Amino acid sequence: MGSNTNLTEYTLAIVTTDKNMQHGGGCPIFYANDEKDLQHKAMLMAKSVGGMVHDMTNGTLIIVKH
Repeated sequence: MGSNTNLTEYTLAIVTTDKNMQHGGGCPIFYANDEKDLQHKAMLMAKSVGGMVHDMTNGTLIIVKH
């Protein structure tokens, strides 16, 4: 009987316009200047690591590996 203990889904990064966000729960936080910069940084990061972008509202996006 085998057991799959591989980690298959995890958050890679947080991209936010909220300069007061200090703790990412172990994830790196990247700060954006505005909404355009937020979208651009998140897209580039997700593309480079094969992740997906999820909107957490209020100017915060997360990059998740599925």
